[in-house]
Amino acid sequence: MTVYSLALCVCLIWAVAIALMDLHTYRISNLSLIFGLVIVWPALLVIKEQFQCSLEVLFFVALALVSGFASLIGMGDVKLLLFLGPWLHYDNFRFPFALLIALAWLQIALELITRRRFPQRIAFAPAILLAAAVNMAT
Repeated sequence: MTVYSLALCVCLIWAVAIALMDLHTYRISNLSLIFGLVIVWPALLVIKEQFQCSLEVLFFVALALVSGFASLIGMGDVKLLLFLGPWLHYDNFRFPFALLIALAWLQIALELITRRRFPQRIAFAPAILLAAAVNMAT
């Protein structure tokens, strides 16, 4: 197993763990994000992802914070977006953003179909992580 494969596995295992935790508890713990900061960020550097500090990142961070403070998304999701913000590729952002919205609506639709009621909250981390993975892969 190469270092590249190992780094990719670390990122994948962390993302699946975060997504499953959010689906189960509707929470993203600070400890898991700190673990991501210590382990996943270096792994992203190993797989040749570029850390960006630009105006687009600043706008994305501001949008995430405003969404959290306006209670449009949970603060765990805001922290996850802040964690992923510097790694996203903003030149090809449209398709992953559309995927993010489609996955959130799919989760709402499944809740309506299975429980016949509108969900009070949704686990947004799986959609965020899948959209970020598609963004980084393209």
